Amino acid sequence: MEKKLVVFLIGFLVMIFISQNQLLAQFEDEFEIAEEEIVCKPESLMTIYDERDYGDVSLDIVRQWYSFGSEYYKNKNYKAAVPYLWKVFLNDTTKYARNAIRKLADSYFQLQQADSTLIACYRGLDQFPDHAVLHYFAGYLQDNLGKDKCAIPHYEALVADNPDREEYLEKLAFLYYKTDQLEDAIETQQKLVNLDPSNSKYSTDLALYMNALYGPGGGLEAFKQAWENDPENPQTAFKYGKAAYNAGEYKQAIKALLIVLEKEPNNGDAHEFLALSEEGLGQYNEAIAEYKKILETDPKNAVVMCNIASDYRNLNQFSNARYWVNRALQVKPGFGLAYMIMGEVYESAVTYCQNTENRKRKYDDGLVYQMALGEYQKAARDPNYRADANRRINSLKPYLPTDEETFMNQNRTTLKESCYTSWIN
Repeated sequence: MEKKLVVFLIGFLVMIFISQNQLLAQFEDEFEIAEEEIVCKPESLMTIYDERDYGDVSLDIVRQWYSFGSEYYKNKNYKAAVPYLWKVFLNDTTKYARNAIRKLADSYFQLQQADSTLIACYRGLDQFPDHAVLHYFAGYLQDNLGKDKCAIPHYEALVADNPDREEYLEKLAFLYYKTDQLEDAIETQQKLVNLDPSNSKYSTDLALYMNALYGPGGGLEAFKQAWENDPENPQTAFKYGKAAYNAGEYKQAIKALLIVLEKEPNNGDAHEFLALSEEGLGQYNEAIAEYKKILETDPKNAVVMCNIASDYRNLNQFSNARYWVNRALQVKPGFGLAYMIMGEVYESAVTYCQNTENRKRKYDDGLVYQMALGEYQKAARDPNYRADANRRINSLKPYLPTDEETFMNQNRTTLKESCYTSWIN
């Protein structure tokens, strides 16, 4: 009896669990659908003019209404024009209705009545789906209301009707970009570039869209084309230089960034990316020179000081590296990055000494690793560098002095190797 009861309870609990998961999945599906739902049209497209009974209306009466409405519209008396134009639209299916709804949409637009403008647009598009003016007003308003997905169909219609109209192509490409339809954005923007290859903005935007889809450097050729189309423009040169750096094309980056600095010698961002590109080529002395130019206008930039220290470390100039770490800490006490760099300086010094002396590990090497550990422990006090510092601390454990080494060297803590004592004191 007890065994049957246990089996029953287990089965019952399983059924509850499955039901809950099914309900949760259903809820999530419904939530996702609701979240994606975007309402483009006003809640109701009906107007007070739909409620009226106009009786039998002849074409002559329609022409008369249209004449009155058009006259008011021409004289910019939009409020007076609206009733006549609605009468025409509701009682005609010919050219008068088509023209009347266009003037209605424009009248509401001029009166700054967005909802009424959209009502006129969507009522008109139901009857005249190819009406370019109505698509323009609807697209413009939806775009300005922040409803990007609602604006897209209207600009698509405008582009289909005017495939070489640059302003429509540009807007459509940007709307695709904002709604993460990146392939469509690139395809549309490429049409713009083809129409006007000399327009650097078109090429720059194409590069941005390509970067968004393919990652940094994905739009390199487009950035390059933008710069070549406008070689004296420091902005396009900088964008290409930055893109070239991100793509690992350091020589090309340097070429473009030097042009930027000819025009804007105090452009700190250009100096920084030039230094980074030079580092990529192993030109550490040149990179240091660029970083020092940044300090001329930004003398308390601790990050730049750390970059200089790192470059001196790469040059095996450990004393200079330590000097710049200390300068960074004077400007920004407790700066985790500075301690991280100093720890790397000590680690690099061990490798350098072992290689230049063509030797295996000595006790002093472990002591220097111990000094690196101390720097990483300081860096761990800075929340921004705690995780990186802790990883380095863990990676150093196998290289610290062993108990046997410490015993054999009588617990010595001072350094004796000249490779270290020449700059560590």
